[in-house]
Amino acid sequence: MDEKTRQRIWLGVVVALGLVVAVQYLNTRDLRSEVARLRISPEELQLRIDQRAQKVVADAVRERRQDMIAAGQWLHAFYQSEEGLKRKEGLWIDGHPDFEGIGAWVFDVYLRARLTGADDGAARQKVMDAIRQTEEWRRKHPGSR
Repeated sequence: MDEKTRQRIWLGVVVALGLVVAVQYLNTRDLRSEVARLRISPEELQLRIDQRAQKVVADAVRERRQDMIAAGQWLHAFYQSEEGLKRKEGLWIDGHPDFEGIGAWVFDVYLRARLTGADDGAARQKVMDAIRQTEEWRRKHPGSR
């Protein structure tokens, strides 16, 4: 092989390597650009997670509307009952709803139990168990500690 042929081969190899390097550079640049476009800050990620969680909870609560109404009616009757708080007016105090009781027992205990997989009976049992730990229930059931 003469010198001129060898130079042409080397020139071809150098050109081919140059093309490979150029293509790799362009691909890497495009990939970095795409990654930068998709990257979000931790604050933005947290905001998106919070918004999604709020939507999931709102949808779950809306789906449980009838359960919540039934639980409120049941709680009213339980408050009136001998096993409950023995309140003649149930969930009414001084002519208005007992918002504290509704919030504590229906939302904090019953709804939380339902949203974490408990059935209606188990969620109501959790409410009854929690009410039986209150000072008001203990006063009205002195022999049942």
